[in-house]
Amino acid sequence: MRLNGASLTVAACLFLLVTGTAIADDEQGHSNALLKGTYRIFSQVSTVGSTAQLYFTGVITYDGHGHARMTDHGTVIDSNNQSNPPSAPSFEETGTFTYAVKHDGSFTQEGSFTSNPEGLYTITGIKWVGQISAQGSVLILSGIIPPESSTFCDFRGCTLRLGSFSATAVHIRHE
Repeated sequence: MRLNGASLTVAACLFLLVTGTAIADDEQGHSNALLKGTYRIFSQVSTVGSTAQLYFTGVITYDGHGHARMTDHGTVIDSNNQSNPPSAPSFEETGTFTYAVKHDGSFTQEGSFTSNPEGLYTITGIKWVGQISAQGSVLILSGIIPPESSTFCDFRGCTLRLGSFSATAVHIRHE
């Protein structure tokens, strides 16, 4: 097969386009493919001006391209270590996020949560920082809930102002 000048030019342009895209991603320091899969997540949210704590368990799925979706169940525990209220101790929520991973395994994640059923609350402006373990099987996350969207409506009404967040997530391996 013989290549003419036009074919070589097209091939060179394609090569430079692919190389340029890879270099641009590298210069920004993002390697989102490092974070892909479904993780079981366990988290705790503190409250401001209250002894109540919120505990969550759920799953978060990262697509490897900078988008994640989370579903979880939460429980509010008051100062007496009682679920609040006892008749309805848990609730559900969903979250959607974008994320950016650096080559050292650290990442940032931004997004929002919505109650299920909708209407109890929506929390926006969530910003977390995280670290991926060397094997990629564990994630550690933390952050602060923004004050402008930090009022949480539990079953007693909108009474809890949320504070800091911490979580551990373990990769769920599908065989």
